[in-house]
Amino acid sequence: MSAADEVKAALAAGQTPGEMGFVMPAETAQHTCCWMAWVHDDHYENWGKRDFGAVERGFVAIAAAIAEFEPVRVIADPSVAARARALLPANVEVVTLPQDDLWFRDTGPLFVQDPGGRTMASNLHFTNWGEKYPGSHADRAVGAALAGHLDLPLFQSPLVGEGGGLISDGRGTVITTETFLLNPNRNPGMTRAEVERELFHAIGARKVIWLPGDEDEWITDGHIDGVLTYVGPGHVLFEDNPDPSHPHHAVVKENLRAMRGQTDADGREIEITLLDEAYTYVDDSNWTATSYVNCYIANGGVVLPRFGTKTDAPAVETFAKAFPDRKIVQVDIADICWNGGGIHCMTQQQPA
Repeated sequence: MSAADEVKAALAAGQTPGEMGFVMPAETAQHTCCWMAWVHDDHYENWGKRDFGAVERGFVAIAAAIAEFEPVRVIADPSVAARARALLPANVEVVTLPQDDLWFRDTGPLFVQDPGGRTMASNLHFTNWGEKYPGSHADRAVGAALAGHLDLPLFQSPLVGEGGGLISDGRGTVITTETFLLNPNRNPGMTRAEVERELFHAIGARKVIWLPGDEDEWITDGHIDGVLTYVGPGHVLFEDNPDPSHPHHAVVKENLRAMRGQTDADGREIEITLLDEAYTYVDDSNWTATSYVNCYIANGGVVLPRFGTKTDAPAVETFAKAFPDRKIVQVDIADICWNGGGIHCMTQQQPA
């Protein structure tokens, strides 16, 4: 029996990834590839106010930057697969599967591994960010579809949520927010303890650190990938907002207060390195994502957002110090962040 068949048999017998010793690896671990999902406007009207050609070019620039460091595979709906293939670089693979839009961190599966290196897909129950886009259906099924395409064992969690709301250190510590996972639009009536139990089963979480989140962030309800990212076990990069007059300032400070003094699953106090978010960036959107930690940590590199503001260069310096063995590359995301997401939101790493 193959390793995959052994895992499938255990799942069929009722075991969960957490019970079998599977954990969601840290994003800093080695990757087989980066998965993305092609952007198209058939299902979401929000892109209608933007030059859609510019949105596509923004997507291509991000995929090309990541492809400098590791293989990139882009899922494209059959209706747009030919266009994706025509626009993407030749070294980016296109995989045709039904899908709706580009936020693959949220729609795609989470990958988990055991100490022996066996990999499976672990799906949260995606409901279009708490039924905010109820007419869109393909993204709800794309996680299972990719697991089938890869012939990976699939665990379906009953927990409603998205990958952008979870950050793992690869050792059983998971950081999330209350406004996301405890939101009535996702898991009504569930307690913290009940959610933590499901996170153990789905991704091997031994300890969950809860931050307040952001109740004013309408689409994601305060995903953690706009707040912080792991440098390594026991160390996070955390985004600050130094402007007391900025509407995001109070939310950032509340989350920072909650993060200070936290310990991880191994008992160590977590070190916090601060960097400013792109707090001076302004456009005509009501939900622009201005986060640098919403980036992609690749094999040997970090692909970082660029906003054209005074905070860009300091962000590069902070990431260069945090990741001295990785090349830092910035990509303009003005046409992407306008719609409420960043580079991390668009990507999902498959562990090696």
